Formats: sequence, C-alpha cells, structure tokens
Amino acid sequence: MKSTEASNAYVVRTLMGLESLVCEELNEHGATDVEPGRRSARFSATDEVLYRYLQCTRLAVRVLRPIFSFQAKGPDDLHAKALKVDWGQWVDPKRSMALDVTVNSEHFPHDQFAMFRLKDALSDHFQASSRARSVHHLNINRTAPEQLIHLHIAGDEVTLSLDLVGKDALFKRGYRAPKARAPLNEVLTAGLLGLAGWKPGETLVDPMCGSGTFAVEAGLWTAGVPIHAGRRNWTLFGMPGFQAQLWREVGEVAREERIARAPILASDWNKHPVGDARESVRRSGLEHLVRVEVADFLDLRPPRGVEPGLVVLNPPYGQRVHADDLENLYGGIGGALKHRWSGWRAALLFPKDLEAQHRIGLKPSAKHTVMNGPLACTWAVYELFKGKRIDHLTGDVEGAETAASDPASSASVNPVGEEQEEGATVRFRRPRIQQQGEEN
Repeated sequence: MKSTEASNAYVVRTLMGLESLVCEELNEHGATDVEPGRRSARFSATDEVLYRYLQCTRLAVRVLRPIFSFQAKGPDDLHAKALKVDWGQWVDPKRSMALDVTVNSEHFPHDQFAMFRLKDALSDHFQASSRARSVHHLNINRTAPEQLIHLHIAGDEVTLSLDLVGKDALFKRGYRAPKARAPLNEVLTAGLLGLAGWKPGETLVDPMCGSGTFAVEAGLWTAGVPIHAGRRNWTLFGMPGFQAQLWREVGEVAREERIARAPILASDWNKHPVGDARESVRRSGLEHLVRVEVADFLDLRPPRGVEPGLVVLNPPYGQRVHADDLENLYGGIGGALKHRWSGWRAALLFPKDLEAQHRIGLKPSAKHTVMNGPLACTWAVYELFKGKRIDHLTGDVEGAETAASDPASSASVNPVGEEQEEGATVRFRRPRIQQQGEEN
C-alpha cells in the first residue's frame, strides 16, 4: 500500500467528556502529535493513517484540515485578510460550498456577519482571479455542499479549515430505523461504552434498549467493521491530492472481519421500540451478533451460560413519568441490580440534577459527565457484588458470602419499590411509564 509519507495537521471534533478516548483512538490508528482539546483533539497523520481513521472512527463527529490562520480585529479586517489568501489552492469556485462559523470574540458582534464577510472575500478573490473570471457568483448550497469551509474565531485569532466529511456528521451511521424516536447520539453511545470499560468479547446487556443504539454500536465494534468505509459523498473525495486508490486499499484491509464473539442482548418492555431496535440491527447487518427481545428489566435475570459483563441502562428522565413512579423505577433498578446481577458491572445514564437518582442506592466506582444533547448527564459505573461494600473492597469473601445469605445485611442498596423477598426471589413494582429506554 503506497501513501504520501508527509504528515499533515488535522483537528477532530468530538463530544464533551470523550476527549481522552478520542486521543486513544487516534494513537491506535497511528496518528502522531496527538493533543487533547475542548471537545476536540489535534493530530498529525499521513494519508494512509488519515484514511484508516476516517473509515474506522467511532468517536469523531468531524475531522477538519486547518489551512489558514491569521489575526483579525473585526469583520472588515477579516474580509481584507481573507481576500489575500490563495483560495485556489484549496477551493474550486465552480463546485458548491457552504460556510460553518464559530465565533467567540468581542471584535465580532454577530457570527452571521463574520460569515457574510468571509463569503464576500471568497467571491471577490475568485472574481479577481485570472483562473476563474467566468465565476460571477459562488454556488452556496447549505443542504448538500461539495465543499464545506469552517471559520473559527477566538478573540482575534482566525482559523480557516476544510471539513473532510461534509454536511452529514459522523454520528449519522445510516443504520437508524426511520421512525426511531429520540435515540441516543451514536458517537455518545460508543463513547459511553468506552468510558464504562467495555471491550469486544465481553457480554453486553441493554435491558432498556429503546431503538437499540447501545447494542448496534457494540455489535459494530465487535465485528471490527469500518463503519464509514461505504460513504460516497464526503467533501474529502473532491479535494486536491485525494488518493482514491489508497482510500480503496485502506478500506479493503479494514473490512477484514475481526469478531471477538460474546453475547450482545437488548430488550425493552415496550414492543414498539423493540421493533425499531430490530430494524436497526437488521440494517447494520448484525443479526448474527445481536439479539433483541421484549422483556421487562424489573423481571429480567442474567443470561445463563455466559461470563458476567456490562449492563447498560438509559432509564426515563421524567418528561413522561410521574415523579413518584420515577422514584419507584430508580429504586427498582437499584434493587434489581443488587439482588440479581452480582458479579456484573452496570452503567446508568441520568441527568445530573435528577432527584430520583439517589434511589438507586448503589455507590458508583466511576462517574463521568457527558452531554446528551443539551442535557448535562452523569454516566455512573457500578461494580455489583454480594453483601457489604467494605467486604468487597477488603476482599473478605467469607464476610460477603455470609452477608449474601442474610438478606437483612445487604445494606449497600436501598431497594425502593421492592414488594417482597423470598429467598432469591425479588419482585418490583412496574411504574406507570408511557415510553422507556432511549426515549426520554
């Protein structure tokens, strides 16, 4: 496989809380000079490394190539300096384009004004260029541009970058069931699995699956497929220097299936999201790895004959659930995890200010703050064990076994919602919930 040996600088954009995982992912694919930023990371890569990363990344939202940087103290200064840039080296004025603008500066009262002045500079530059006198106006296409230019202004520092992806961000994998309601962002879901320490080859159970994003992202990771290799409309493909043959060769190598098999089980008490989840699994070609069924988590028991792994839950947040029922639900979740899933790990996603979270009654071993859309959420990871937490931490197996034989000693959880306990049988009330799973 032949590639240009020289490395170029790039920026990957991701979601808050996933920066460290993105850096790990970049290093795994051979990137160099990796530096984390705020919802981003900088890196250098050869064409081969870049193409492999673009085809395989699970955690990137966008990948940009910075091309020009300068200082500007206002819209007119931006226009004057952008006019002097050699745009013909990077941009074809005959192809459609769009501008994406991010401004955090007292010198620019409105980001739209900055965008218009940059567009004016581009238009003036190409109309004055001897190579493009036939261009009378730029073809601005905000829906499906062939070129996407990013303008970033922080104070008086201006950075102009080319988007390698285009209008559709990388979280749009293409497997989503058409009518799925309020699903989790795919990049966020992949990041949550990574933050919980899940790896291919470990059992995954998602008992409030909604449209099945956790199960599908785990399935794609397990299969080792390059999830973006089939893209056909990226702006990268029309950029100067794009190596189509190298892109195909990288994709062929990345498509070699590498499956670390382990059960991936998804379920929901509501048959409608289960239908969406099954459709997403089918569209992603993962029927051989992912099983989806109708089941109520409060009645569910761990699958038999498998090694304990990770249970992921994204319960309702309260928009369509009465407060008392929400308290009962979270108490029931905590009780079920404690009494039935010992030996497993569990990870729950809930809003940081959710009152009902204390009813889980379990102490997390790790907590991460992430953004689920505009909502600040906690991703809490729990180590599930029998008996008292102190016995678990000190390795007192005998004490833990003694506590497990005495239901009254299991004091590390407050199983609100528990109706009765008869030996190993624990039943919980089903709260009145209109929808469950990812639809919050």
